[in-house]
Amino acid sequence: MVLLVLSPLTKLPPFFSYVERATRQIASVANSSKIVVEKSTVPCRTAESMRTILEANSKPNCRFDILSNPEFLAEGTAITDLFNPDRVLIGSLQTPEGKAACNALAEVYANWVPSVFLSPSLLSRITKPIVSYQQ
Repeated sequence: MVLLVLSPLTKLPPFFSYVERATRQIASVANSSKIVVEKSTVPCRTAESMRTILEANSKPNCRFDILSNPEFLAEGTAITDLFNPDRVLIGSLQTPEGKAACNALAEVYANWVPSVFLSPSLLSRITKPIVSYQQ
């Protein structure tokens, strides 16, 4: 499952209520374990908040691995960047399950993306503004 929520048109942080509502919806409909990929422009530690919501609201025996997968889209070339990224960054918990989920998504991207980087979840969110600033 890929979670995409509205990104604000201004420099204000996104409204977490959208992320929370979408995460609660995932918990309510999931009948089995899932990998959830948060790909929106969200603050650091959003994956941890999502994990808390999912664990508190999910059905028994449903397990969730949350991956942080920030996009690197430039104004004016966003659609091209989305379909033809030159790199992808995937963050996960550094547990065996988290690393396995991260590797599963990396295998998907490896079919068309030249550079796939894996990192701890928080580091992937911290890295995004630094890389974006350098562009």
